Amino acid sequence: MVTRTETASAATAPRAGLTYRPNVDVSDRGTEVVLVADMPGASAATIDVTFEDGVLSLHGTVAPRASSGRAVRQEYGIGDYRRSLRLGDGFDGSRIDADYRQGVLTIRVPRLAAVLPRKVEVRAG
Repeated sequence: MVTRTETASAATAPRAGLTYRPNVDVSDRGTEVVLVADMPGASAATIDVTFEDGVLSLHGTVAPRASSGRAVRQEYGIGDYRRSLRLGDGFDGSRIDADYRQGVLTIRVPRLAAVLPRKVEVRAG
């Protein structure tokens, strides 16, 4: 936001080098955990998702927009998204799936079969 005390040059200068902490919703669906992160302005090619020692880390880059004239006002931020979430043990990092559409990153982290509850059959004796 540009306040009255900022100069005109501050209002038109690109906001470069910023780091954003994306909002993330986490849902436990039993066999998997689903994370939905808002990362507008990034692209699938600039997003990295890593899982190590029970920690899921997100990183994405917001590139400058193409300009077709002299900027009168520029409020669009240029920088990086960074967020790490501790999920703990019991997840299968080799089967994580990520999808990015319309500024929203959806990540599915499946649980290991060994930690899923299982129903034990009771036999009549």
